Amino acid sequence: MIAAMLVAGAAVSADQGQVRARLVADASATDRSRSFHLGVLLEPEPGWHVYWRNPGGGGLATDVTFELPSGAAAGELGWPLPIAFEQPGGIPGYGYEGSVVLAAPVELDGPIAAPLPVAVTASWLACREICVLGSARLEAELPLGGEELAVSRAALAGWREQLPRTAEPPFGLTVTGGPLPPSGAGELVLWLEWPSPPPGAVELFPDPGPGLKASVARVRTRDRLTRIDLSATRLAGVGGRPGALPAVVVGGAADGSRTGWRVDIPID
Repeated sequence: MIAAMLVAGAAVSADQGQVRARLVADASATDRSRSFHLGVLLEPEPGWHVYWRNPGGGGLATDVTFELPSGAAAGELGWPLPIAFEQPGGIPGYGYEGSVVLAAPVELDGPIAAPLPVAVTASWLACREICVLGSARLEAELPLGGEELAVSRAALAGWREQLPRTAEPPFGLTVTGGPLPPSGAGELVLWLEWPSPPPGAVELFPDPGPGLKASVARVRTRDRLTRIDLSATRLAGVGGRPGALPAVVVGGAADGSRTGWRVDIPID
């Protein structure tokens, strides 16, 4: 069940009960560079979760938008590694049960000049037994100072460590099954060959984007070989004809740490 939307007014932070939102930025008064990071720190209450860019079988992706002065432009939003959880009715979901930062690089056409007015609007669906829509518009004049800057720097440092890696993954990827028809579904089997047995559980989070749908993956690992089964559907007339299914492969370690890699699964 979805309860009413809660909307917070403009401020550096907002507490809506289920989720606390805080603007984070690492621009410094002594930084003469032409770039910094800007985003939002979301802190769900224990037992509540918010959603990844692909919410899974149910839910709603978290949305973040920026308002920047002339001469500033935001890059791509960085999404930390999600977790998988089961929702009422056995519906799978992807998202975050703890604190999460969603941020992007901001490029300027000149050195940072204070004060620099910025605003971040975040919208989310927070769920436990019920789901509550929330939204907050957060604004500040950069650079931040004191405790706000310290919190921002710590949050953004953690965010960078939790992003999926774009470098060559440590496993070989082979795909059997497919290709997908121009419009319709097909079965795919991914084979990941690791140089040594992975240290913990392997997960796959499909990130289909427009024009594609993907099922929850079934993952099995034996020694150095991981097999991942999933179905994918190419939607007619939506987003052109994608030739690959983006996804994130995550490997867990015994100490609870997780590392992820972005991969493109060929479907043609």
